[in-house]
Amino acid sequence: MKQKVIFSIYSKIITAAVLVLFVIGIISLWGNMEKLVFFIIIAASTTLVSMYYCPVSVEATESGVKINRLLSRPKFFSYADIQTVETCYPSAGGLRLCGCGGFFGYWGYFHDSMIGTFFGYYGSRDQCIVLKLKSGKQYVLGCSNAPAMVKYIASR
Repeated sequence: MKQKVIFSIYSKIITAAVLVLFVIGIISLWGNMEKLVFFIIIAASTTLVSMYYCPVSVEATESGVKINRLLSRPKFFSYADIQTVETCYPSAGGLRLCGCGGFFGYWGYFHDSMIGTFFGYYGSRDQCIVLKLKSGKQYVLGCSNAPAMVKYIASR
């Protein structure tokens, strides 16, 4: 079972706005080579890191669950390592410890009063599942049909 990650309007606007601001910054610094090179390095590294973690889809296979990302290999979770799976709704007021809150989705370490500390890979807060691993780690994954994905993973 494979489900796409659907990005919220907020995430789409933030991604487009930041990319436009990067282009405006490059144009405005065109005459100053030192600042331009520094700005391009920061803009490119920020964009590449965001694209590295950007979630694209969640796939439940016969052996486990994997989150497919834009520029990196899939992150895989074996069914043997998963303790529980359920739908969840990370709050907007949650604390972002390290990561991104909208630029190419939501990814990174977050803390939420209801969920606890987790690593997230999602595009919209209203379409998420939480995988609680036996090791104590938690991962929040976003997909288009979260209840069906939970049901499929729980049956394994």
